[in-house]
Amino acid sequence: MGKVLLVDDSELARFLMSQILISGGHEVVGEASDGIEALQKVRETSPDVVILDVIMPKMRGPETLEEIRKISPTTRVIICSGDHQEHTIRDVVKKGASGFIIKPFKKEAVLQEINSVLAGQVP
Repeated sequence: MGKVLLVDDSELARFLMSQILISGGHEVVGEASDGIEALQKVRETSPDVVILDVIMPKMRGPETLEEIRKISPTTRVIICSGDHQEHTIRDVVKKGASGFIIKPFKKEAVLQEINSVLAGQVP
């Protein structure tokens, strides 16, 4: 299973996601509430996967994704957002996202997406 960093400005969203991931056998190696904190945590924890919210204070998800790519090109990033419009998904995929989870998220969908990304089934 994978080492996961959770990045979301909602403490409740991080808690719920953490519970889902742990129940699926994954290890949550850290949490961050904004993009700046996320970049520091990526350096500190070397996660396999970052689950990244789109709308956050200090640095939005797409910009954070671009910076994660510079720091750790092999770390996979799954975007988690309530905005599932085609242009939003296309934009984050173009910037290097490996997957997309729609909020409100469901346990089965979260585990399926992270397992697919870790298995290399998603670029």
